[in-house]
This record gives sequence, C-alpha cells and structure tokens, in this order.
Amino acid sequence: MSVSATVRARQVPADLGPAFRDAFPAARLLVVSNREPYEHVWDDERDEIEVRRPPGGLVSALDPLVQSVGGVWVAWGSGDADREAADSTGRVRVPPEEPRYSLRRVWLTQRDIRQYYQGYANQLLWPLCHLRPGLTHSSGPYWERYRQVNQRFAEAALEEAGSEAAIWFHDYHLALAPGFVRRANAGHKLAHFWHIPFPPLELFRILTHGEALLEGLIANHLLGFHLPLFCDNFMRCAESVLGADVDWEQRAVHYDGHTCFVRALPISIDVDAFESRLAEPTAEAAVRRLRTRYGGGAESIGIGVDRIDYSKGLEEKLAALDLMWERNPEMREHFTFVQVAVPSRTGIDAYDWLSETVERMAWSINDRWGTVEWKPVHLIKESLPPERLALFYRAADLCIVSSLQDGMNLVAKEYVASHGPDGAGVLVLSRFAGAVEELDGCVPVNPYDADDFATRIREAILMPVLERRERMDRLYTSLRSIYDWMIETFEAWQLAADGETPPLTAIDRSSRAG
Repeated sequence: MSVSATVRARQVPADLGPAFRDAFPAARLLVVSNREPYEHVWDDERDEIEVRRPPGGLVSALDPLVQSVGGVWVAWGSGDADREAADSTGRVRVPPEEPRYSLRRVWLTQRDIRQYYQGYANQLLWPLCHLRPGLTHSSGPYWERYRQVNQRFAEAALEEAGSEAAIWFHDYHLALAPGFVRRANAGHKLAHFWHIPFPPLELFRILTHGEALLEGLIANHLLGFHLPLFCDNFMRCAESVLGADVDWEQRAVHYDGHTCFVRALPISIDVDAFESRLAEPTAEAAVRRLRTRYGGGAESIGIGVDRIDYSKGLEEKLAALDLMWERNPEMREHFTFVQVAVPSRTGIDAYDWLSETVERMAWSINDRWGTVEWKPVHLIKESLPPERLALFYRAADLCIVSSLQDGMNLVAKEYVASHGPDGAGVLVLSRFAGAVEELDGCVPVNPYDADDFATRIREAILMPVLERRERMDRLYTSLRSIYDWMIETFEAWQLAADGETPPLTAIDRSSRAG
C-alpha cells in the first residue's frame, strides 16, 4: 500500500508552542473535534491512498499548534481509507511529510452519522442556534445516538490523556463529552469553544434534553463563544433551566461544586497565510486571469463565498442583486458577481431544497439581465482551496456576506486579509454576522430588507477609491491573527483551571461600556 500526500506544509508560529507550555507546563494537549485535520482517501486511478486536509479554517489553524506542542487530536475518521492508514487502536501519526503528533480516530457507523451528525447536531442544534425553530427535526433515537457518540469521544480522549491533560473540545457536536470526561477524571483541565451562536432562553427551551447539554458544557473550566451576546444567552439558560448560580459580573457559572468561566473570544484567521499566498510571483497574473474570465468586460466584480446553508442568506443576497440590476440598468455589463456556493450536508431536505433554489435563482437572473457577452452571476458550486480563494478575493472589488445569523463568518476576514491595508476592496457585511462587531470599516446591511440591501450594493460598487482605501485600512487594522486568539484562550484557560478568575476580554468590556 502506497500513500501520497497532497497537503501543503504550514509555517508554525514560533511563540505558539511556548505560549501553551507556559500555561500548562506538565499537561498533555488533546484537541477533540468532530472533523479531523487529515483524512486518508483512496485514489482509484493510481490505486493508492492519498492524504488530504479537509476544508476549514479551524482545523488548518489548530494543526500548527498540535504540531508544535505534540499530543493527540481526537476526531471522527471520515476518510474512506482512514481505517487502512490507522493502527489497531485507530491511531496514525501526522502530518504525513513529518509526523509530529498522533491523530486518534473515532469510528462512526452509518447510523451514527445519520442520527448523531445529520440528525441531532444538524437537524436540531444547528437550526435552533441559528434561530430557525421551524426547521428543527428531532426524535428519540437522535438524542440517544448523540449521547452515545459523545461518550465514545470522551472515552477516546480519556484513553489518550494520561495522568494530566489539557483537553480542548470544539463545537456543538460534542456538548456532552466534557461532562463524561469530568465525571471520570476531575483532574484534567477542560476548555470548550462553541463556534456557532448560542440561542436565547426562549428557543433553548425547545430542547427536551437541554439540561444535559448545559451540564456537559458547564463541566469545562473555560467555555468560549464569539460574542458577549452568546455568553449571556448561555448563562441565562444555565440560571433558568438548571438553577445554576450565575455571577454576571465575573461571567462565571457555579454548579454542582464546579465553576465554569464563560468568555467572549471572537475567532479569527491565519492572516499571514493569505498574505503569503498573494505575495507569490504568479499571483498577480492569476488575479488578472480571473478578472478576465469572470468579468466578461465588466468594470467591477463582486464575490460571495458561502456554504449552501439557510443561515448564510444566499436567497436574500441573490434577490438583492436581482433588484439592483432591475433598478439600475447602467449596472448591467458594469458589475459581475461570482458566488462560490459550497455543497453542504447533502441528504438533509432543507439543504437539498436550498441548493436547487440557489441554482434556479442564479439561472433566472442570468436569463433576465444577461447578454451574449456578459453573465451577471457566475455560480461555482464546489469547495475551492484556500490559495484559490485568496486569488478570487483579491480579484473582487467587493465582497458580500449576507448571513441571517452567524457566529462569526471568517469569509469577511479572509477578504480583508487578501486585500491588505492598501487595498481598495469593499466589504458589504450583514448586521447578523458576528464579524460585524469587530470589523470597523465595513458597509453593514440588513439582508432581510431587500430594498435597502440593493441600494447598499450599488453604493459599494460606486464608492470612490479614496473612501474604499480608507475603509480597507480600518478593516485591516481591526484584524487579529487566530494565533493571538489561541494565546488569549490559553491564558484564560490556565487561570480558570487553577480556580482563578480570568480577566474579561476586550470585547466583553466594550459590550458593557456600550
């Protein structure tokens, strides 16, 4: 059996490993997530196993940390050749070109995937957290399978933890796992980052097993969310549903003899990675080719990059663009829009329906306003690698993010990083994306108001160059690196695990001042 690698080596920040070791000198690092940082897949044409890095900014950013520190990453083995590549315990050393840590895979059956992942996580928790209770779908087997799989992740983590571990859980797939770990060994240092919004109490009450979810999350020493609003929602649920003692000043939840500190820690991106991709000698020519290929002679090009998900406002974005071209005939053949729409969670009715709807809307716009030489909307329904996305971002005069509810939205930050402080791109950003709280200089929009949305798009297209540059300079100044985010998390986590109160973050303090 031969194995080929198609992953690119990443630069490990020099201070990342030492920052973790300063916080946890003797602890073994464990990252626990649903998605794995590397997957092994069969290449049937060459009859060999290929190693790939699944798409996603989080796994790409956490990988250098675990490389630097060592330790173990526990994740679902989703690749079709993952079992062949792993040993009998499910372990494989990664990265393939220079192994530095162990990836411990958790095996899921098709029923697990259907009921834990597609079911409870993505047909109940996801729509509820994104304020879409009408799209929730639940059943007893979904919950029971979610509980079983979380216990399986916890057991794998405990097997890898040793005598002392700092275990970092990620996202809504694994809300119960910290509780299982703490009940088995209260000595480990636990943190959890919840990457999506947390719903208000009025919606959270829809969950029939909400108490268990809250108890699982409170088992952590540190619980992170993107925004203070999500912290407040969580603490209000803990207070009302569990009767927990909540210290609102210190953002601490006291329950069952344990204290969990809750902090707003807005995540970011690897800014240097985007800048380095665009500094390559071939980048400028590649950007020009993209403008020629997709512009069709238009003076301005816009970009949107979204998973096909009802939380992203794709229908609202296309409706606003349609209205903009209808009202402003002079914008026809002047402005072209490229929408990268990444297929997501196929097999779930709401997603399959949305995918078809987006395609029909794009076709209708092109049919109404297109000409022989110009197409208003280019729909790219595939996932593009980061280096390709960086070129699209740089080629675009504006980026439209139309989320109806979003924990953060890293596309907004990727677009800014790809233009830099001297760029002239314009970021049109939904008021309902978490990133709007940080990115000073964007053009904020309400995607539910098609009339105003269309107006804002036109204004962004026609914005004078000096104003565009001034706004982009402010946007770029607002950016933080994801590695700064990690270091801030380590410092707060260490204090929380030692029973001390971590300081409130800058965004926590500013929200109170406001």
